Amino acid sequence: MAKKQKVIIPEYINSPLNNPMPNYCVYKMKPAEKLLVGLIMFAVGGFVGLIFYSGLFKVDGEATTATYIANIVAFTLVGLIATKFFLPIYNQRCLKKKQARIKQQFRDMLESLTASFSSGSNVQNAFESAAADLSMQYNENEYIVLELNEIINGIKQNINVEVMLENFGIRSGNEDIVSFADVFSVCYRKGGDMNSVIHRTHSVISEKMAIADEIETKLTANKMQHNVMSIMPIVVVAMLKFTNDTFAKNFATVTGVLVNTVAIGIFIGAYVYGNKIVDIKE
Repeated sequence: MAKKQKVIIPEYINSPLNNPMPNYCVYKMKPAEKLLVGLIMFAVGGFVGLIFYSGLFKVDGEATTATYIANIVAFTLVGLIATKFFLPIYNQRCLKKKQARIKQQFRDMLESLTASFSSGSNVQNAFESAAADLSMQYNENEYIVLELNEIINGIKQNINVEVMLENFGIRSGNEDIVSFADVFSVCYRKGGDMNSVIHRTHSVISEKMAIADEIETKLTANKMQHNVMSIMPIVVVAMLKFTNDTFAKNFATVTGVLVNTVAIGIFIGAYVYGNKIVDIKE
């Protein structure tokens, strides 16, 4: 059986102008960021490994060479597992923040477009006005500023605005932006009421974001409790192990190692399940 090849999703996709533009469906950490986050996770994971697995092979309560070797192995092994497990979770959270950012900025763009069309501007002038407005609100490297400048450049080079918006929608991976591009295309070709379409889209997205924010606010306490409960088992075990010699000796046995391993598996499963419970699906 042929081995499945891993599909590599590009961080940038060419626009109709053949310029590389952000792909909002993927987040790729820069090498320095990945190294820093990986080292932090490795160190934290290694420390947790020492809490649960240190002190093995002691003789009469005294550490031996085997004890130090076992400590190093525990620190390295658990650190590597923690890095492998939590790095994708960190990457996924960064992706969600990226997608939330472009959605918020897109809503601001619609607000500016609504004001421009209400004043009687044509399509090109409306987008240019929106770009000018958002340039005062965001810096030049923000996603929506880059997207608006690309759309305006496309219009100036005789590329249909609906083609530019369609490309933006595909790269965004956001159903609201995709739907807006589709509706805009139909309305633009048929000569519909552009002001009404954009105003309605802005209202729908704003309502959805307001509901999501309200749910997020109500879940804040639950998320805090989940984070605290995720850390507490480690804190409790650390306190017992470093303040109670008998407890520490029980950990440094074959049974102790097996129990610790099962407990860590349950702990990780509970953490993942808890994240799914408090996660908001829009």
